[in-house]
Amino acid sequence: MSRAPHVRSVAAPPSTAKTSDIKTSDRVPGSGEGPVEAIRRLRADPLTRLNELARAHGPVVRLASWPVSAFLVTDPDAIADALVSGHRAYAKGAVRRGAGSRRTVVQPLALLLGQGLLTSAGDTHRQQRRLLQPLFHKQRIAGYADAFAAIADKTADGWRDGQRLDVHTEMTEMTLAIVARTLFDVDLDSHVVDVIRAALDQNMPAARRAQLPGFTTLERLPLPAPRRRRDARNALDRVVHDLIADRRATGATGNDLLSLLLTARDADTGASMDDSQVRDEALTLLLAGHETTANALTWTFHLLGRDPEVLATLQAELDRVLGERRPTIDDLPQLPYTNAVISEAMRLYPPVWAMGRHLVEDRDVAGYRLPAGSTLVFSQWVVHRDERWWPRPELFDPIRWTGPDTADEPADAGPKMRPRFAYFPFGAGPRQCIGNTFAITEGVLALAAIARRWSFTPVPGLPVTPQPLVTLRPKDGLPMIAHGRYPNR
Repeated sequence: MSRAPHVRSVAAPPSTAKTSDIKTSDRVPGSGEGPVEAIRRLRADPLTRLNELARAHGPVVRLASWPVSAFLVTDPDAIADALVSGHRAYAKGAVRRGAGSRRTVVQPLALLLGQGLLTSAGDTHRQQRRLLQPLFHKQRIAGYADAFAAIADKTADGWRDGQRLDVHTEMTEMTLAIVARTLFDVDLDSHVVDVIRAALDQNMPAARRAQLPGFTTLERLPLPAPRRRRDARNALDRVVHDLIADRRATGATGNDLLSLLLTARDADTGASMDDSQVRDEALTLLLAGHETTANALTWTFHLLGRDPEVLATLQAELDRVLGERRPTIDDLPQLPYTNAVISEAMRLYPPVWAMGRHLVEDRDVAGYRLPAGSTLVFSQWVVHRDERWWPRPELFDPIRWTGPDTADEPADAGPKMRPRFAYFPFGAGPRQCIGNTFAITEGVLALAAIARRWSFTPVPGLPVTPQPLVTLRPKDGLPMIAHGRYPNR
């Protein structure tokens, strides 16, 4: 298989649009469909539909006018403005319009996570970010690295050669074990993990529907599905508050993230978090450290199973660096291709496939003057597949991340340099995922621990379909056949 050349990443250039070139928002192109049909098609297959709209209409596309005035934005300069340079003009979430002049900011995960770092805004978010940042210093993450690799190894110990596995279930359980150990210092077979698993299973599939009118009211009704979600959330609250009380009673002297949350102090004021805020932050870290990493690894094994050449290159690197031993944090600099495999998998299947912001003031966005209250959708799924920045974008090609620039690149290679925000799996700026280094370290070490011993091939005749909920999961799981590299040892 022919591989694409490396494309070097550079900072996005500043916008060159002149004030006189700025168009009003009523000139933003769209599908021309009525609001009901536009929303129906978008909800039926958002991944395909967003790609179609971006390719047909350019860097800004009107998605809907009601109940959300929403625009898809795929211009890297505009994404840089929203996430970094002009971030104060944007706020988290979508703005839904109701009767009269009523406006509601929708946060799909707020019911589960409360006001943690992922869902909070403004001064609250800035204060919490400053308080939590020391918890993710590289030295602290290094202290968890042995647990990452050991739990991955233990997961792999349970497989047998030729076994049919649901790789998504296996990765979900593995990352749940990792986050249970590092966040709460409990094992996978504990009652705490059973409650966590139930709460996520009940609430995550419904989170995307939180943007629909009437969802909050529906959640309060005595209907079976909302009641199950409420019961699961309440059970999770009780378990987390019990853990908090136990840590406080024993002085919170451990190195688990919950203990560190309880002992964290604001550098300026010396203030700490109350139990409610610790609960919200703990659940936010739980979700961020579990759901997204499980999906990233799931899609990585899916792609490796379809590309024996990439798999062979990966395993050659692991054999050279590790031999038959477990990976450690010190091995990471010697595993550039392993890291590239994860990066390329997150390009094609970003765990967070889209993010939303709303404008708090009128703003020039990629040549259009958009009014305050507009919701902007930035889709990693779409931008990561833009052929202007990614030659042969559907090709799984880790060499994009490791090869040197060359003078003899083929004509179809595209530009040597791509904008910084042609790739943003963790977001960026003040709201960048605070655990991005944690997640990458976990992902690379887990991949190395597993791939040195196992490979997986697809089950013939079973299609694999991405399911864009809050995160990007494989619909109906990912059945694959496990193949041990050393079956007789």
